[in-house]
Amino acid sequence: MRDIAEKLNVSITTVSRVLNNKPDVGEKTRKAVLEMAKNYDYSPNVMASSLRKSKSNVIGVILPRLEHYFFATILKGIVSYAQKDNFVVTVGESSHNSKKESELIGKLIGLNVSGIILSPCRNEISISYLKALKQNNIPLVLVDRIPKNYQGHYVQLNDYHGAQLAVRHLIQQGYSRIAHIRGHSYSSIAEARYQGYCHELKSNRIDYDPSLVKTCEFVSAEEGYYFTKELMLSPNKPDAIFTVTDEVAMGVYDALKEMKLNIPNDVGVVGFSNSEVSNYICPRLTTIDQPGVLIGETAYEFLRSDFEDNSKIFQKIFEAKLLIRESSVPSHK
Repeated sequence: MRDIAEKLNVSITTVSRVLNNKPDVGEKTRKAVLEMAKNYDYSPNVMASSLRKSKSNVIGVILPRLEHYFFATILKGIVSYAQKDNFVVTVGESSHNSKKESELIGKLIGLNVSGIILSPCRNEISISYLKALKQNNIPLVLVDRIPKNYQGHYVQLNDYHGAQLAVRHLIQQGYSRIAHIRGHSYSSIAEARYQGYCHELKSNRIDYDPSLVKTCEFVSAEEGYYFTKELMLSPNKPDAIFTVTDEVAMGVYDALKEMKLNIPNDVGVVGFSNSEVSNYICPRLTTIDQPGVLIGETAYEFLRSDFEDNSKIFQKIFEAKLLIRESSVPSHK
């Protein structure tokens, strides 16, 4: 920066403001600085900057599974906005392991990050790391899974309402024995979707049948396949299946096709998350849209708002949206 300032006969402060995309610099000077910085192959020293400012230009993101489509879209939203503000995003994967999650948070605190966006792997948040973040003045924004009565920044989807929309749609299509392949009760997301399922059955005067509810441990396609076989071989088999995720629905498809059952004429199927594959399998999967990119962008905006004013709490719940496709609309209706 000193070299650029000397060459252009401007102050180092002016060069710094341009390179950090700050206002109040003339367009001619800005253009000259950026052009010379390009010639010098300039890139900011993030760690040196953090020592000067006591906070780095780094944002930490911790997600349960990086390969999961929904989490990948959240990350995309965060990165796209953070880069505009010259923030570097460092990413960690908890693998749904609370111990690993705590270790990653400790490492991010050690890196002196400006803030953390976290999708918790469990319903409860460790009090110890919340205290550590507060002591180090590092703001935290939660996404997706939010502990009950959490008094902090968060962004999530209305999973309960999403499940209601899914089940209501199946009932409107004439299905009456609707099975649910759910996630484990320790997941607030899975529990909200299960409760939405139960509520919609009750609202339509359909008796709850525990034999139609199967609980996944890993929320996988393999479990969807296994539970579908179990359901369809039972005496009181369902005529529709609502799954906790699209991934589980992939297993449902495999089992039904192996059993020579037609989707949706024999069995209707509705998933949850609007994964990329849901629009390309045959028949296309009816599902609940999870706006991952928008959730990521909003989480970053909340973090940036905290940088400017940490006296406010920012919270957002996106309403669910049903995407009706061929897997839930029988031809005989």
